[in-house]
Amino acid sequence: MNRKKSFGVLASLLVIVIVAVAIVTLSSSVTPAAAPVKHIKIGTIMGLTGPLSVPSIAFDRGWDFYGDKLKEQGGIKIGNDRYVFDFIHEDSKGAAETAGTAANKLVTQDKVKFIIGAMLEPEVQAIYQVTAPAKVLYGMANINIPGHPVDVGPNKPLLVRLSVGPDSTQPGDLDYLKKTYPNAKNIAVVGPNIGYEGMIDLLKAQASQRGLTVSLVEKWEWGTTDFVPTYTRVLASKPDVVFAMNSGQATDQLKAARQLGFKGPFISNSPLGADVFVFVVNDPVALTDVLVNSPDVFHPTDFIKDLMRRWKEKFGNEPFISDCIHSSDMPWILAQAMEKAQSIDPEKVAAALETMTAPGSLKVAFGQGHMGGKKRFGVNRVLYRPLPLTRIMNGKTEFIGFAPPPSE
Repeated sequence: MNRKKSFGVLASLLVIVIVAVAIVTLSSSVTPAAAPVKHIKIGTIMGLTGPLSVPSIAFDRGWDFYGDKLKEQGGIKIGNDRYVFDFIHEDSKGAAETAGTAANKLVTQDKVKFIIGAMLEPEVQAIYQVTAPAKVLYGMANINIPGHPVDVGPNKPLLVRLSVGPDSTQPGDLDYLKKTYPNAKNIAVVGPNIGYEGMIDLLKAQASQRGLTVSLVEKWEWGTTDFVPTYTRVLASKPDVVFAMNSGQATDQLKAARQLGFKGPFISNSPLGADVFVFVVNDPVALTDVLVNSPDVFHPTDFIKDLMRRWKEKFGNEPFISDCIHSSDMPWILAQAMEKAQSIDPEKVAAALETMTAPGSLKVAFGQGHMGGKKRFGVNRVLYRPLPLTRIMNGKTEFIGFAPPPSE
């Protein structure tokens, strides 16, 4: 081979090498297209009309706020896929029949595999009768009577409770009452006539342990809107303290009690926010010595600030309702369980939740939470988290602090 031909061959080889290197370099520098984010439909059922409409609407908004946040974060990662949540909201009107109809629509028409919601036990029962045979995971948004037949249990593998029980707050409420109001000894318990006997008996025992006495139990019928007759009977016994047991209508009860001249401490152990009391009652005199088991949105944490920002961006100057803080936890808990299970299969998600029992296994709005309940309910499918306490004085809120979750 002569020199001229050899040079041509070498030049051709050099071109081939340069092209190959360029191809390799180009291919390594191109980022592969991200896989499209997948969507998980979650059905929600709340009493958007009726006596519990204010907290119910706030619950829906809290779920939507979490959905927006999850999309901003790019979704949850399961294997090579990322998922975000889309919520489909239905109105139960606070009634079992309507709740069942809503659940049936979500399962058969919308094909959801996850449902959260409901405030009342008849609603819970109606929803679970639909979700259980459909293999849909149902996360209860509330329980009024812990241990009620509709509550979680070993025979309900696809039912989880994504909220704390109202009786969990009772020890902290009584401890603060004894410390802050040492002369207040006699407590009148006022609650709806829907089966609170177990919580009332527990409160009596807890009060007795602290040198306090439940001197009166007054029950009102569900659907009551005028509480003046109820509190006329209550105040005839001259109690030092009124304990409005787990009622979304505690604001109406406070107004009736103050209207009739009661000036002592008023305790509400429902999740109803201090801000709701301030907004609805709107009377600094009435809003004095009021204890509620909610955070103080007037001195918010970073988590609450984020929710308040989202509320303002979406609803302008409409007053922020703190019930959305409680609800925003619920899909977040499901998301954490999905990531742990590395699955969106309802049975696997429920099984993952049952393993998240160590303190701090879950991140929640109030810090660290975990699932528990084995000793009391037979399954670890109940949320345990810090319990907030806020006092309202002269129409102004002051956050007292968090009590730890109760031991089982």
